[in-house]
Amino acid sequence: MINAISVVASEDFFIVVNLEDGRTLKLDMNFIKHEAGYVVEAIHNLEEFKKVFIKNGIVSWPSGYDIDPYFLEAQGLNITKTA
Repeated sequence: MINAISVVASEDFFIVVNLEDGRTLKLDMNFIKHEAGYVVEAIHNLEEFKKVFIKNGIVSWPSGYDIDPYFLEAQGLNITKTA
């Protein structure tokens, strides 16, 4: 399984996630603005969106919304810095 170790949300509804294997991925989360349902509608609000955290290696929000690690890997842009 792919495990996240840290996450930061930006003002433009992007998240930057550090994975335990050393990679850093950036994911455009603007797609959530077109999804309905309590858990996702709660994070349409930027202040709620920015409450993102890691729970058991998974990117999560207090509303219960989370990002599947494999979706993150498939859709995220690898921004890992190399030496």
